[in-house]
Amino acid sequence: MRRVPTRTITFTSVNTFLNLNTLNVIQRAQYEQAVIKAFPPIISESPVIKKNWSKLEKYFPEYQQFLISSDGQLVGFINAIPFHFQDPLDQLPQNGWDWMFEKGITDYENKLAPNYLGGLQVIVRMEYKKLGFSKEILNHAKTVFKSSNLLNLVIPIRPTKKHKFPEMPMSIYIDLKEHNEIYDPWIRTHVKGGAQIIKICDQSMMMNGDIKFWESMLNREISESGKYKLDGALELITIDLENNWGQYIEPNIWIKYN
Repeated sequence: MRRVPTRTITFTSVNTFLNLNTLNVIQRAQYEQAVIKAFPPIISESPVIKKNWSKLEKYFPEYQQFLISSDGQLVGFINAIPFHFQDPLDQLPQNGWDWMFEKGITDYENKLAPNYLGGLQVIVRMEYKKLGFSKEILNHAKTVFKSSNLLNLVIPIRPTKKHKFPEMPMSIYIDLKEHNEIYDPWIRTHVKGGAQIIKICDQSMMMNGDIKFWESMLNREISESGKYKLDGALELITIDLENNWGQYIEPNIWIKYN
C-alpha cells in the first residue's frame, strides 16, 4: 500500500480554496489529471462535455473551487454552474446532468440571471480519499451558493458503486442498505451532509456512437445486437448491429442542499 505523507493530508487552518483563475501551473495539471482518472473513459466521450467544458471554465471561473493543502498541493475540487429554473424542483428534467450543463451555458449566453447553483462533479485526488475532504468541499460549495444569493445547490449525483450493478434499476439501487445504512457511499455522504433526495433522473447523460466506436470502448469485437457491459458504466450499453448504432444512457439522482 502506498504511504501518503502526513503533511499532505492533515486538516489545517492554512488549507484554502482557490478559483480556477488563481491556480498555478502545477495545480492546473493536477486538476486535469484528476478529472481524467475520476471516471471511466466513456464519460469523457460525452458530446455535452466536449462542447461546453471550455465555456464552463471561461464563463464561470469563480464557481470552479479548488481545495489546496498547506504545501500547495491540489486536494480536490468542485465544478459547478449557475442556472435559472422557475419550476418546482420535483420537475427537474430526466436528462439531469446534460440538461443542467447546457442550461447554465445557454442562460449565460442569453444573459438570463441564475437562481440555482448546479454541481457538475466533486473530485478528491486519489491520495486524499477517505479523509473527509469531500465533505469539506461540499460545505464550501454551500457557502458559495449562499454568498451568491442563489436559492439552492442542486446536484445530479453519480453513485460511486452503481457500476457494480449495471443490470439493477436505479430505483432499486437507491434503496440498498448495508449495516442499516445507505449502501452507496456517495449517496450516504450527501444525505448525512444534509442533502435531500429529489428524484432519479434516468437519462442524465447520453452517448451515441457507431459500432466501431463501441468496439473501441469495449476493447472487443461486437458480433451481435444486445446489451453489453462496459467497465465503469452504471448501466448496460444497447447495441443495434444491423443499424450500426449503440447507445449508453446513464441515470443519476437529483439532490438538493437548502
